[in-house]
Amino acid sequence: MFAALTGRIGGLESPMNYPFEKQFLVCVGGRCGNPDRGIERGEFIHAELKGHNKKMGRKPLVRVCTVSCLDLCDHGPNMIVDGVVYSHLTRELAREVYAGIMGDGPPRDDLQLSEDEFRGGGSAAVKK
Repeated sequence: MFAALTGRIGGLESPMNYPFEKQFLVCVGGRCGNPDRGIERGEFIHAELKGHNKKMGRKPLVRVCTVSCLDLCDHGPNMIVDGVVYSHLTRELAREVYAGIMGDGPPRDDLQLSEDEFRGGGSAAVKK
């Protein structure tokens, strides 16, 4: 598989880097995507951001993708951008996070999952 990505065997070329500037990973797992959340669940957050990203003309540079579960269920709906977790999202709040990251609005650092909240939750993720 690695040889297929590099185009050569023998390591003379480096592996291909992901060709997009930003990647927004929206959780659509069991609790983030729970139908009880109505239109504020993961799949609708993803659809909203994906449509907005396309409308802004950023599809060639920015990807909005789903992930099946981030194991941060106590804090969802969740989204990860550049390794930072944004939690307790709605469609509107996710668009505000997007705007802040992309320079279209103020940053929404207040929506970042704090270490204290993470440690206090029942997440399956390792708490060091």
